[in-house]
Amino acid sequence: MTKARRFGLALLAVLFAVPLQAGWASLGAMPEPRRDGRSLVFHNAQGTVALTMLAPEILRVRFAPGPALGRDHSYAVVKGDVGDPGASFDVGAAQSVVRTAALRVTVRHDPFRISLATAGGDSLDEDDPLRGIAFAGTETRVWKRLRDDEHVYGFGEKTGRLDKRGRGLGGYGYVMWNSDTYAYGDDTDPIYVSVPFFMVMRGGRAHGFFLDNTFRASFSVGREDQNLLSFGAAGGELNYYFIDGPTPKQVVSRYTELTGRTPLPPRWALGYHQCRYSYYPESKVRFIAENFRQRRIPADVIWLDIHYEEGYNPFTWDHERFPDPPRMIKDLRAQGFRLVTIVDPHPKKQKGWWVYDTGLARDAFVKNPDGSVHEAPVWPSNAEKDPGPSVFPDFTKPAARDWWGGLMKFYTDDGVAGIWNDMNEPAVFVDPTHTMALDVRHDNEGQPTDEREIHNVYGMLNSRATFEGLARLRPDERPFVLTRATFAGGQRYAALWPGDNVSSWAHLRATIPMFANLGLSGFSFVGADIGGFAEVPTAELYTRWLQLGVFYPFMRTHTTFGTPDQEPWSYGTFHEALNRRAIEMRYELLPEVYSVMEEASRTGIPAFRPLLLEYPDDPATWERDDEFLFGSDLLVAPVLREGAGDREVYLPAGDWYDYYRGWRFEGRRTHLVPVTMEAIPVFVRGGAFLFRQPVVQHTGEMSGRPLRVAVFPAARSESSLYEDAGEGVGYRQGAYSRRRFAQKRDGDRVTIEVGAPEGSWRPAPRDVVFELRGVGEPSRVTAGGASLARLEAPRLATEPAGWTRTDQGVLLVKLRDRAEAFTVSIEP
Repeated sequence: MTKARRFGLALLAVLFAVPLQAGWASLGAMPEPRRDGRSLVFHNAQGTVALTMLAPEILRVRFAPGPALGRDHSYAVVKGDVGDPGASFDVGAAQSVVRTAALRVTVRHDPFRISLATAGGDSLDEDDPLRGIAFAGTETRVWKRLRDDEHVYGFGEKTGRLDKRGRGLGGYGYVMWNSDTYAYGDDTDPIYVSVPFFMVMRGGRAHGFFLDNTFRASFSVGREDQNLLSFGAAGGELNYYFIDGPTPKQVVSRYTELTGRTPLPPRWALGYHQCRYSYYPESKVRFIAENFRQRRIPADVIWLDIHYEEGYNPFTWDHERFPDPPRMIKDLRAQGFRLVTIVDPHPKKQKGWWVYDTGLARDAFVKNPDGSVHEAPVWPSNAEKDPGPSVFPDFTKPAARDWWGGLMKFYTDDGVAGIWNDMNEPAVFVDPTHTMALDVRHDNEGQPTDEREIHNVYGMLNSRATFEGLARLRPDERPFVLTRATFAGGQRYAALWPGDNVSSWAHLRATIPMFANLGLSGFSFVGADIGGFAEVPTAELYTRWLQLGVFYPFMRTHTTFGTPDQEPWSYGTFHEALNRRAIEMRYELLPEVYSVMEEASRTGIPAFRPLLLEYPDDPATWERDDEFLFGSDLLVAPVLREGAGDREVYLPAGDWYDYYRGWRFEGRRTHLVPVTMEAIPVFVRGGAFLFRQPVVQHTGEMSGRPLRVAVFPAARSESSLYEDAGEGVGYRQGAYSRRRFAQKRDGDRVTIEVGAPEGSWRPAPRDVVFELRGVGEPSRVTAGGASLARLEAPRLATEPAGWTRTDQGVLLVKLRDRAEAFTVSIEP
């Protein structure tokens, strides 16, 4: 900041005094703080501030107007103690300084302002000198410096571009307030999910902020002033975390250590899902299942929307449409399908019905201010027979969560595999708010409050209750839950889809920056309605969306009521073949997909990644949001325009290889790539090990299938493959396999080293086929020191071991897998 700007700001403060905005009061002078463990606590007549070092890289700041801070409670943070910060504290009359191995935090006492720098003194963040932390009534807010060369990412499920700074530094504003927004547009905000986390990056160096406040919150990223970033909430404390990197990956990893990580899903949940509003009656469901198998289109899951219910009421079956659900589900399971049912959090008010009666007995429902049970119209009020209002479980009450979770027995007893929590913003059929009245009362873990504080976490706590109920009812299985609404930390309980999108090319494209920012915000298990929910896709749009959906962690087609069929075979034989091939590609890649999702569950680094996450030092990646990475090794460039014959693809540093043909492309440059309807451009990083398998019709057919390991050229590289049983929880006790794969190349001499498996789980007996690119004609190929015979390709398919070269020049080396370290050598 220039001296002139500093002088100007100081002059304004003198002329107009604090507050600078009507009703807002900025924090003024603070006396010397008291030390409280890892914290410095400041107090004056305006309020109380506590600064706490949670780790060398994490600072927590809490401010509340008044004499003391409130209850220290969070629905988002699960690990507030993330390690010894090793902090030193230097308290003086004019300022206090906290130092760790990573950060230097300086607090000016008069007026109260916070600045952060690296341990070496490089400035990272500082409060705006004029405003800093301020309050107006129940609202709290902080204004911070925003430099012209800083980029901003995150905020969870938001529409718009990847970089939230805005084009030409024009600025954006965002609101956190979960909202039912059918057919939302490119500029709709807010929508269904609130994640008040963002990351600031400057020159490849990153730090993050997390505002842990569940009230309606707002963020201004250079919107009110090009050089100001501010955030705050309508109630509660200003309670935020500063999370240093220095890399974007480290920021995301530390943030997800605070708020939790996506649990490893069951493998079947990573297959293809087919849904619509709605599949009924039972004969229709069976027809869908039979068509997938007869047409040889892989699929694992069929979904039921609200028409399976009696009067759109959860925990019921319409027995005219579905006369014998357990038998239907058993028959589907025999065909390799699992069934997921929608369960909305608004049971009908119906005396004599076991769900309503037990909920009343457990005092499990949200209340009106006068203590009566809150009622409002949702889907049961639209029932054709005996319509009536709904009641709403109070998921902030542990006993109510326990009750709700126990209700899942209704579904698990019938064999339902997973639960879909929709309408949980909560959506209510009352205009104009379309949600519960703001004065309804919630238990709030024993400290009662109203909807203003709970609204944004209602969906998250709904999915939490569902997840925990399934875990209790099936302790040896991994729960699968899908939610529409959630909050920061909700990744611990459910996969997420961005609600009622539109069948348009714009919405197809919008999923790339949205999912990239969701991944940066902790949510890895995400996917949009393929083909779009509202309106009708063309055959081309559906195929292109399905080709993109191969790389959504959650891959599901879904459409609204009354639209034409939206199955992979619904667009004629030409597109059926294209759609089949897209889904087959997903199943071929499942070993890779599963391994990447395990990495996400362990580290918090998402599967769906913006290029900047892997290449933060490359300015060309900072705003690139028309392509993305799946894991670290696959770069996906979807076709985003109708009738496109080519598209530009930017490849970061290094060599890259066309996934389909193996052609090499030079990195750190843009290429114009031709496209056809058969596929979208996909590239593999040089040095990658890509783990695949032959096509299967569902995940239950994977056991014993050959593991295909595509090895892409590099002088030195390594990777790892994670595997386990695909279901169950034994992996938590070590029943898994993690193996290291490494290559060394010296000219045409190649050595592949496969490490001994870590963990106790072992795959069924199978072959391993290495597919090596960029290798000359070998004179000798060995595995474990034994020479392998050269065979013609047809014979290699039937022999247990050997090698051959394809017409495309790929060297194939086949051998039986073994539960020990071994080496494959190719000698020129």
